[in-house]
Amino acid sequence: MFVCPKCGGRNVAFPVLCKAGASPGFMKQIWKQCRSPDAKSHLLCPHCNRRTVRVTTGHGEDTLYLDVCTFCRAVWFDATELNRALAMRPPEKQLSPEMREKLAVMQIEMVQKLRSLDKGLLGDEKPPNWWQWLPALAGMPVEEEAPGRESRPWLTWTIAAAVALVFVATCGRLDEAAKAFGFTPGLSRGYDDVTILTAFFIHAGVFHLVANLYFLVIFGDNVEDHLGHGLFILLLVGSHVAGAALHAAVDPGSPIPLVGASGGISGVLGYYALTFPRARLGVFWRYWFFFKYDRMPALVYLGLYVILQLLGAREQLRGFGGVSYLAHLGGLAVGCLAALGVRLAKTWPPEFMRDA
Repeated sequence: MFVCPKCGGRNVAFPVLCKAGASPGFMKQIWKQCRSPDAKSHLLCPHCNRRTVRVTTGHGEDTLYLDVCTFCRAVWFDATELNRALAMRPPEKQLSPEMREKLAVMQIEMVQKLRSLDKGLLGDEKPPNWWQWLPALAGMPVEEEAPGRESRPWLTWTIAAAVALVFVATCGRLDEAAKAFGFTPGLSRGYDDVTILTAFFIHAGVFHLVANLYFLVIFGDNVEDHLGHGLFILLLVGSHVAGAALHAAVDPGSPIPLVGASGGISGVLGYYALTFPRARLGVFWRYWFFFKYDRMPALVYLGLYVILQLLGAREQLRGFGGVSYLAHLGGLAVGCLAALGVRLAKTWPPEFMRDA
């Protein structure tokens, strides 16, 4: 920094000025004016003999008129201007009342979210009924806002009861039942192989059975009510057969029996989610000992279900795991196509093509 012995003026370089405590807003303001095409030359710089630029900064009584050399990157101050410049701060921007209100609402919402994280492991959200805790903690969805029904789902209940009775009858010899009635692609006899149908009723364990029956009952009742008994049976059988066919097509020589109703029930789930996309389902998110209950539309749950099946199918193709995710995907595809087909049939022909 150079100090003039006659007038007490000071020549301060930009880096020194920043270190002395000049605000970034002050520095940006004077440099922006220096680079402006309207900047006018004034005095000559005593160091480089080039024209300086007169800039104005501040407002009101704090207005300063400074000479800046853009070549030397230095600012010339009068005797008292340097201290005034170091104390100068850019005026605060005044927010409109609407913007202040929005900021206040955002702060309140943020506080509420932070408080919700401190209200225990489960928070305030929970399944609406006590009996729904068990399936929710087991990773299965809870149907909270179910679509209305016009009839009782006798067919869904009958199929669930038949599957349960078959499991009880074969409980002591599951391996024998799987070999006799399960669908084994490597031993398939072709189109007349009835094991592709009987495999629907055979299950490998209690959790396998309970999970399938749970999905069938909570989703099947609405699908049966929407389709009617005949089309519901056709959807269930078609989804199950499609799932088994996809499983056999990918691994035609597999010696392991395919058992369970998961393929058919995946078709029911796909039909349910596309037909009643706004039905609300609740699920528990679990990470170690942390649980969070969350609600989502059925269509969102379907997307998550598809992602999980695709990840599982990738592991299955690598030779890992004992679950046929391909069968799930095959049945799910049939259910989704059926839902789209029914919706198209109800809207076809378009209104402009109908008779007046």
